[in-house]
Amino acid sequence: MSYGDQPISDFLDNVASERVTPAGGSAAALVGAIGTALCEMACLHTIGKNGYEDVEEEIAEIHEALLKQRSFLLDLADKDAEVVDELLVAYRDGSDQTVAMKKATGVPLTIAEACLPVIEHATVVSKKGNENAVPDAGTGSFLVYSALQASIFTVQSNLDQLSDSEFTKEMETRAAAIEQSAELEFERVLSNIE
Repeated sequence: MSYGDQPISDFLDNVASERVTPAGGSAAALVGAIGTALCEMACLHTIGKNGYEDVEEEIAEIHEALLKQRSFLLDLADKDAEVVDELLVAYRDGSDQTVAMKKATGVPLTIAEACLPVIEHATVVSKKGNENAVPDAGTGSFLVYSALQASIFTVQSNLDQLSDSEFTKEMETRAAAIEQSAELEFERVLSNIE
């Protein structure tokens, strides 16, 4: 069963168990999806509301984009569990874990990449959205930014276990670029909600 179809209490019970999956990557993706949903809510409280007619079209487009990102993040929660399970099989079999570890590094990086446009959209929503819903967009931004940072942390932790310097350098470069862009956007969100 997909994590997106699972009751949240079941997901949390599985995280808090002796099982290895769902682990940090899946949890980060789910937190990112929750934050995204809060930004969507802020959009829905703006669209069709008096006083926001001039931004309605832009906010509606952002809402559609956020809906897609939320679905993508839920898919990535499942994908992270799959690659961690593959890594565990490689460990148990005593086979080369390099390919599995690269996958287990790539998925968290993709989670971070998927969080970045949400923060970018939240910058607009927190500036132009319904002022009564802006705090929800702000809360969503905190969650998505935390999910992004947690995913980058997982990437860095996994890279420490790889000896492929070319792969490591490429992943570190991508991670740093995502982190830098996210920091700038998150500062804009904070400026909008203060």
